Amino acid sequence: MLTCTIVKAQLFDRIKNKMEQKANDAIDKTIDNAGKKKDKKKSGENSPESTDSGSTGTTTTTNGESNAGAAIGPNVDITSYSKFDFVPGAKIIMDEDFSQEAIGDFPAQWNTRTGAEVVTVNNRPGKWLSIKQDGVFYPEYLTSNFPDNFTLQVDLMANNGIASIGQLTISLLQTKNADEKFDYGKETSTSSIPNFKVSFNPKSSGDGDMYYSSNVIGNHNISATPEFNVPKKNAVRVSIWRQKQRIRVYLDSTKTLDLPRALDANTVLNSLVFATYAPDYGKEGGTFFISNIRLAVGAPDTRNKLITEGKFVTHGILFDVNSDKIQAASYGSLQDIANVLKENAGVRVKIVGHTDANGDDQLNQDLSKRRAAAVKEALSKNFGIDAARMDTDGKGKTQPIDDNNTAAGRANNRRVEFIKL
Repeated sequence: MLTCTIVKAQLFDRIKNKMEQKANDAIDKTIDNAGKKKDKKKSGENSPESTDSGSTGTTTTTNGESNAGAAIGPNVDITSYSKFDFVPGAKIIMDEDFSQEAIGDFPAQWNTRTGAEVVTVNNRPGKWLSIKQDGVFYPEYLTSNFPDNFTLQVDLMANNGIASIGQLTISLLQTKNADEKFDYGKETSTSSIPNFKVSFNPKSSGDGDMYYSSNVIGNHNISATPEFNVPKKNAVRVSIWRQKQRIRVYLDSTKTLDLPRALDANTVLNSLVFATYAPDYGKEGGTFFISNIRLAVGAPDTRNKLITEGKFVTHGILFDVNSDKIQAASYGSLQDIANVLKENAGVRVKIVGHTDANGDDQLNQDLSKRRAAAVKEALSKNFGIDAARMDTDGKGKTQPIDDNNTAAGRANNRRVEFIKL
């Protein structure tokens, strides 16, 4: 608990400094806030702000990737992620975009002992969980052990009002009950139970801080995170990849951590917990937002599936909603497939697109064909795979592999198949 004491002492020192400056800053703060409101209207400020939380309207998620990726920053070319080697797990077990939740409510299948609410924001698509106070927040429907190979993706935002000591923590834990989730999920130090944690202070010292820890390696930090640095960059996609002992963490396309011995190889994790520390301290309206949370388990095993078994299915090629535009975050999955095709130059494949059951049947059929064609074009244009080696087709919603009545099931049904010819 020594690390916990040190971290808390540092935070209280920063609180003390802010309090000492409060009187001197009071007038400047009023002017500064007024100026920011004016600038936002004029130039389209990047900081997300909640819309009317009293609205009862809903957002319909159609065939896309739960707005994943589309919510973070402007559209970018696939090659901008050329160093992004993240490949998501083979089966999606959680796909949370809060699309089924009522605006203004706390998610029905989540738990907390403080409070948060589902909102829309003024310059991002979809729905978000808006967190304005200290607390622990977690999905109750994750009840099984995670395997030793899994991936987690989370879209994370903070508005300009977030304080310099505001912190959001993503924890992957081994817990026995709800009390342990609340107790260990909010600790800023290294917990005694098996765990891996990553925390963000996006406004700390003006450059942003990132902390990470596990029960094996202790507590560490990175003192500057340009990928999530309020007010310069208010949004980031966090991708975490566990392979037994190894943990990789990506912020957007940047591999920020690659820890070969972050966990014991036999560690079993079973809980995903989000926690916030004083996000609104010192400035009214400080808010963290989370959405598009996807947990997928199992290694993709591209080479064996395609070459030996004759078919490989991926959920890692992501498209904008109701579009055949491939998101840049698909680079790792495309590269993985391209490498297998390059190593097996005599293999030809059929690329088949699939959608979930939402929307018009004929439109889904057409969309699935266009998405397959887009994958072919990307593999040819960006990875040098001969177009003559690839045929395409689309099956729309006609061949589901999971339950279209659940978010995770629909996400599994939105897929691209590669069939060996």
